[in-house]
Amino acid sequence: MKKTHYIILCLLGVVLAGTSCNKGKTYAELLKDETRAINKFILENKLIILDKFPDNLVFKSNEFYRDPATGVYFNIIEPGDTAAAKKVKEGEEVYVRFQGLRYFTSKNDTTEYSNLDPIRSPFPENIIYRGPVTVRSRSLYSGTIPGWAVPLTYVGHAGRVKMIVPFNMGSQSDQRSYSTTYYDNIQYRLESQS
Repeated sequence: MKKTHYIILCLLGVVLAGTSCNKGKTYAELLKDETRAINKFILENKLIILDKFPDNLVFKSNEFYRDPATGVYFNIIEPGDTAAAKKVKEGEEVYVRFQGLRYFTSKNDTTEYSNLDPIRSPFPENIIYRGPVTVRSRSLYSGTIPGWAVPLTYVGHAGRVKMIVPFNMGSQSDQRSYSTTYYDNIQYRLESQS
């Protein structure tokens, strides 16, 4: 009987020791991993990160601007209609279609996702624009992915961008799983212009 208890206690000790040594990464470590993954992505794709936002809204295909307030990287493919009357207004609903979504920090997921096909994805994603987005002020944003609102300061109706979205500016699922995303093409449609 004593041998049975002793064996059970030993097994319990081994299990507890094994689980206590298997702690997850700290938030700081996850941020460092993300920075390394973004830098690797930038190098592998020969991207140029601009220090200053282009006044004329013209980007070369490999140029990205990193928003200092949010850490979101973006490239304007097409600014859309940037006339004042065609720019997003506070409280306006913005419809978002995308293609080429990749989770580049995940080694297991090499799939590219899209909601561009209206047959497969009849409803676009949407956000309610609440003004410029900052990491500290999420109340300015309402919708699916906070990072999507960042380029709306610069693009208008029918604008298109490419983006690298850090996990803290991604969907709730991306935030929980610490997944950084890349979008090859995001298209905006403003409710007032549809």
